[in-house]
Amino acid sequence: MTPRIFGLAEKNIDGSPDPAHVRLWGMELENGAVLHWREDGRNQVAVCTSAQQAAESFGSLFGLALYFP
Repeated sequence: MTPRIFGLAEKNIDGSPDPAHVRLWGMELENGAVLHWREDGRNQVAVCTSAQQAAESFGSLFGLALYFP
C-alpha cells in the first residue's frame, strides 16, 4: 500500500479544514497512521490506528480538522 498523506488543519468558520494552516502532518498506512510535528523546537511523533483516529484524538485536543491534500 502506498502511504496516504493527511494533515490536521485549523478549521474555517464552516468547520472545514483550512489547507493553508495545517499544524500536524501524517501518513496513513495499511495498518496504522503516523503523525509528525515540531513543538518547542523538538520533533514529536504519534502512532494511531488510522487518520480518522488521529483526527479524533489530536484534532479534538487542538480544534483541528482532518485534511487530505
